[in-house]
Amino acid sequence: MVLVAAATSVSLAQVVKPAAQLESVPPLSFTCPMHPEIVEDRKGSCPICKMDLVGIRLESVWTCGTRPLAVIEGKPGRCPIDGTPLVQVTSAVSWICGGSDRESLSPGTCADGTPMRKKYAPRAHGNHNPQHGGQFFMAADNWHHLEGTYLSTGVFRMHFYDDFTKPLPLAQVRTITAEVVVKDARTSEEKRIPLVRSGRSMQATVGKLPLPAPMYAHVQFKPDGPHNRFDFTFESYSKEPGTAPTATMTAAPAASPAPAGGSIPAPGAPDPSSGVDPALVPLPIPDTVPEMLAQLRARTDQIRAIIDRGSFASIYVPAFQAKDLALALDARKDTLPPDKRRVAEPAITKLVRSAWLLDAFGDIGNKQQITEAYAMFVQAEKDIQAAFPARP
Repeated sequence: MVLVAAATSVSLAQVVKPAAQLESVPPLSFTCPMHPEIVEDRKGSCPICKMDLVGIRLESVWTCGTRPLAVIEGKPGRCPIDGTPLVQVTSAVSWICGGSDRESLSPGTCADGTPMRKKYAPRAHGNHNPQHGGQFFMAADNWHHLEGTYLSTGVFRMHFYDDFTKPLPLAQVRTITAEVVVKDARTSEEKRIPLVRSGRSMQATVGKLPLPAPMYAHVQFKPDGPHNRFDFTFESYSKEPGTAPTATMTAAPAASPAPAGGSIPAPGAPDPSSGVDPALVPLPIPDTVPEMLAQLRARTDQIRAIIDRGSFASIYVPAFQAKDLALALDARKDTLPPDKRRVAEPAITKLVRSAWLLDAFGDIGNKQQITEAYAMFVQAEKDIQAAFPARP
């Protein structure tokens, strides 16, 4: 599964002042120089090309959607440059000294006695935020990315990017063939509409559909390449962030009411006016088992709500939070009676695996695979709830 992607550094990077976040040292991971989707927690060989994995530190930060890494924040807020809500990206972290391009994976002291400065650099797949107010997905080849938008004019438009979320060159867009599939409102039959190129994007007129508007696209990036399916559900018409800023982490729409079962208040949660979806607010792991179980139930409900509204690229956030809760419960399984432990152990393993599947399938945007992974997740969550005591 794609955990977090990494690739060679590019020129765009931010260096913060020496005193800023000097003690914030993300864990050391290991990635493949040729296959950035491979990230492990120990040294070894790439399972794809057998190259030696190299060390890297990855950190999730909040930044301006229009100027990635020009501003670095540790929590949601608004961009001081254009006032739009900050978005979350994954960046590579290193430390450098002034006047030198040599980077270190750990903080330290420069030859002149000053502390090394922390540097942020973009990573492949580190920014899955939509650029045009639409829904953003990654292709199964782990390189191509696309964003689908549904405009108030009844036009479905698709934008294409590389693994650094940079628009594809026109020559590459010309090799793409695609169609969008919608249901005819009168007959309920599926209608296939070819997309035609318009500059670096492709589009088709699908008409004014009842909202929320589900549709899916078939995309072939190369004439001899495989067909990719991407499922979209538009709750409202897409708008460019510059004209109607909409906060989002990956492809999440603006904040919506809490799902059934309620969300758990988070210390330091962002102001609702920031537009950050409450389902995407990280929460600390509780100290007690009943509180862990309550958070696990809330995250399961939030995943269901995200699937229902079609914001597939956002699924990884509550899925990974649920995974962390399951691992915290795993540390408590020795307190269970033997019969309950036999239920808890495989259930925790199943939930962790299904969380990774939800992450991978959410990035790809295949609703059928997401639904199947969620069914596995729900069954695992029910078994965990049954195995652990709901009261102290």
